[in-house]
Amino acid sequence: MHNQEQIRARNALIFAEKHGEKIRGPQGGEVIKKLPSLILNHGLLATAAYSYTEKEGWQLAFDAIAEHLADKQIGILPSKATTRQAMLTWLTGPEATSESLKLATAESMAWLGFARRFVKKPGSLTEQD
Repeated sequence: MHNQEQIRARNALIFAEKHGEKIRGPQGGEVIKKLPSLILNHGLLATAAYSYTEKEGWQLAFDAIAEHLADKQIGILPSKATTRQAMLTWLTGPEATSESLKLATAESMAWLGFARRFVKKPGSLTEQD
């Protein structure tokens, strides 16, 4: 059985390998590195709502957060809530409590800690044998 650190790292690494090249912001900035401060200042729901007005990188990042929160070993979201839309629908729905939102926010921040380290600018991710 894996602990939460292992699960976070696994999910962040899968995300980085699959989408790392696609989550760039304007002028080559990395969306994933901006998210923690935005979530701290505005909250998870407001920052996720902001992703609806931004380019694909923001959408991919919040889909990945939703996938992580819905991971059966994390279990904060229902297992089928693997998109940002499903995450927002559930977190604002009747089944979610204030505690659910707090847990989702804290776990998102913990996951982002790993994702920030795995997602690199093109060419900076070096493979070691």
